[in-house]
Amino acid sequence: MQQAVLEHYPDVVVEYGFINRDPSMKFNAAAFEHLRRGIAGLEMIVATDHDIDYLRQTCPYLSAAYLEFLATYRFNPSADISCTLDEVSGTLDLRVHGKWSQVILYEISLLSLISEAYFTEVDTDWSYDGQLEQIFAKGASLVEAGCNFAEFGTRRRRDFNAQDIVMTGLTQLQKSGPGQFTGTSNVYLARKYGVSPVGTVGHEWTMAIAALEGTYENGNSLALQKWYSTFKGSLGIALTDTFGTKAFFANFGHDLASKYVGVRHDSGDPFQFIELVHDHYVRVGVDPSTKTVVFSDGLDPAKAIAIKEYCDKNSLRCSFGIGTNFTNDFKHASDSTKPSKALNIVIKLLKCDNKFCIKLSDVRSKHTGNAAEVRRAQIDLGLLND
Repeated sequence: MQQAVLEHYPDVVVEYGFINRDPSMKFNAAAFEHLRRGIAGLEMIVATDHDIDYLRQTCPYLSAAYLEFLATYRFNPSADISCTLDEVSGTLDLRVHGKWSQVILYEISLLSLISEAYFTEVDTDWSYDGQLEQIFAKGASLVEAGCNFAEFGTRRRRDFNAQDIVMTGLTQLQKSGPGQFTGTSNVYLARKYGVSPVGTVGHEWTMAIAALEGTYENGNSLALQKWYSTFKGSLGIALTDTFGTKAFFANFGHDLASKYVGVRHDSGDPFQFIELVHDHYVRVGVDPSTKTVVFSDGLDPAKAIAIKEYCDKNSLRCSFGIGTNFTNDFKHASDSTKPSKALNIVIKLLKCDNKFCIKLSDVRSKHTGNAAEVRRAQIDLGLLND
């Protein structure tokens, strides 16, 4: 996304905010100090010549100009990030502020640091025992069921070692089954294990464009057109639920539906979504059997397999991005019958050039942003009573 931002909105100033969707999971002073050290350490990260060469060879959709920019890019957390802890309530407040083109890379790093801090200093009743066997069994069940799937677990991983174990297990799977492990969204681990770096556009792209261009009604189509102009068909999965699927499909006519490889489901009932996608492609004159749906909403192997079977019945290709269930599925070490629950955390775009940015998920509880602006968007899109 950073390349697209640099091309279309290089000087826009943004603000992001941290959201803990389960406030019963509280932070302590030790976790806050652990996080503070991790944030400070971000300023030491640099892209080496070897890194840039890898990206040039592996990701041909990244432009020479962007790779030149990335080679000199540096995090500046002391200027860009504010983070405080209310030790009484255990509530963490974290904000990121700066030019969008400069601060867009913080989200995933910060979320992984927050999760690591929590599971190092708050919930410590767990171990890596059985993790390799667990992920191999999960991957094998997906391969045997014909599912193509990727590892999407960086942002909510327990820690780096947990994700590394996951990658070890998944890369040991048979390569000739009906399904396939297709790669990881973690570029470092993709290179380490010799698999493809994969991913899709994030919600913030559409959120920001709708706010900056002053239109929710056409926000999806503008975002899709600008994305396509940058990547020319590469990274061609369209995200459907930034303002709800109803608003998305209203913007996804024959031209865009033809250009994009497929769509991504990230909230709401996946089985209803399959029917909606199939019917929409038929309605706009596109053969559904030529398109792919990527599912990424709270998946586990059993759910992915059920979705795969329903996609087959509806003549749709599908693939899966599985995150938390892969990289943060643990039991308490003291009682293996009890789960050591993963955090449910996000960092969302709050403002662009001082304009509110909001998200209208297909699950109402996942709506984010200023309440008055959420209501205005719902009115604009005819969704207020949905």
